[in-house]
Amino acid sequence: MTECYQIKSAEELIDYLKTQGRDAILDTDYQLQTNCGWVHELENGQIAFFTNNFQHQALLFDNKKCFDDIVSQDKFPVDNPEQEIFDIESDRIKKFHLQADHYRKHLNTVLKFDFPEITKEAAQAYLKKVIGRKIKTLTTGSDVVALISVIGELVKAETGGKWFLEKRYGTYNPIYEPSILTSQGNVYKMSSRIIGKVKWRTSKLEDIFIDVHSTLTEPIKWEKYSKYRDNLVMLE
Repeated sequence: MTECYQIKSAEELIDYLKTQGRDAILDTDYQLQTNCGWVHELENGQIAFFTNNFQHQALLFDNKKCFDDIVSQDKFPVDNPEQEIFDIESDRIKKFHLQADHYRKHLNTVLKFDFPEITKEAAQAYLKKVIGRKIKTLTTGSDVVALISVIGELVKAETGGKWFLEKRYGTYNPIYEPSILTSQGNVYKMSSRIIGKVKWRTSKLEDIFIDVHSTLTEPIKWEKYSKYRDNLVMLE
């Protein structure tokens, strides 16, 4: 199947626009509200797309329908150049509430365990070994996302919670970060909690459960947190 777009360097597309009598920076038609990319609607029917800083790869679409289809799918055919951990596992994160068994098996394989189910004992062993691999620079982004999933499932069960995603945009495509809404209406930032533990090499699992039940700090209330955010996606 022939694609209806071409991926070009920003410099190449800037030069092409000059042949169409356009300045890439000064003559843009509009900016997307999602990834903040710049759009040119050319007289010949083509659509030119640049990232918001006019760097990285640019795209030239054959026609507006092709461009509109890509925008409606919310998936540009170019990876975000930053590739943070949530980019790596993007497709699975969209259905994060269904992925716990996959990530349990992933951690068993990578860390050479054989836990048949997710328990606190298993999660503690996973966490400690991932941090050990982090010290040796062996830990991958997928390993950290797997920790978020399996430990998050334990927190979710203990708090009667649900997974939700916070959607934001990279250079081209959306990034989804998973967190938990407890049955008490509190937001628990599961992802940042696990990423912090791996970064600072603190492997005591119980700290997470003490934190989620703590009354020493005011919890983040969903009612207030969600009020002005239209980028939150409930999964269950």
